[in-house]
Amino acid sequence: MTHEEKLELVNFLIFLRGKLQSLAIRLILLGEDPKKVDEAEKRLAKEIKKLRINMMLDWQGDAAELMAKLRQSNEQAQRHVRELKDAQQRTAKLANILGLIDRGMESVAGLLV
Repeated sequence: MTHEEKLELVNFLIFLRGKLQSLAIRLILLGEDPKKVDEAEKRLAKEIKKLRINMMLDWQGDAAELMAKLRQSNEQAQRHVRELKDAQQRTAKLANILGLIDRGMESVAGLLV
């Protein structure tokens, strides 16, 4: 991974963290419990910190493939967030969003191995 690819990855994860924070606020406004989203945001924050600390070290993995996976997860999660506004089954939608977030974080964690 080049320095620029590492920086792009960290910036994208920071962007996703902001989306999680926005989702938590949206859930509060909908009268839902944001605890699981808050926990996911904290886990992502820890991963971002690890990546920042290790940014100057060699990472394993293919940045382009990882970015594609993360973008796909983000697109799917954003679609579910839009659907969340009108969904009667908010819990199921939220579970899908959290699953996508977890998959993305597992991909990032694989870089640190």
